[in-house]
Amino acid sequence: MKCELCGKEFQPSGHGRPQKYCSKSCRQKADYRRKKNNTAQARKSKPVEAKRKPERELDRRNFERMMDGSHEDTLREIVGRLREALHNPSTPASALPSISSKLAEFDERMRMAEESGSLFDANDDVTEVAEDVGASIV
Repeated sequence: MKCELCGKEFQPSGHGRPQKYCSKSCRQKADYRRKKNNTAQARKSKPVEAKRKPERELDRRNFERMMDGSHEDTLREIVGRLREALHNPSTPASALPSISSKLAEFDERMRMAEESGSLFDANDDVTEVAEDVGASIV
């Protein structure tokens, strides 16, 4: 029988599985080469994950809210993104404590803003923003 690594003739022991290599050193060299090739192939074949899902289509209301740029909208956006990250299965476990503490912090800021009356102000005229949108485009 011939060694698969060096090609040297050898006599198999006859016990267990048929031997492929003439010596322990040939078996170890073949194992090293196999592991080296497998890690190189594994690195090449890994699919690249998308960092973020594509944004959903914006409707007019969400676009106007996004363009408003008010403090409340910024808080809403931050809270929404933190909730998405917290519930996303691809978020690493090590990031969850930080995300949840930030979410609690921004939820508290939202609650305080609502209690102070600055959020969802009844005197806020949404139609003024909608009518004035085209005026600033030149």
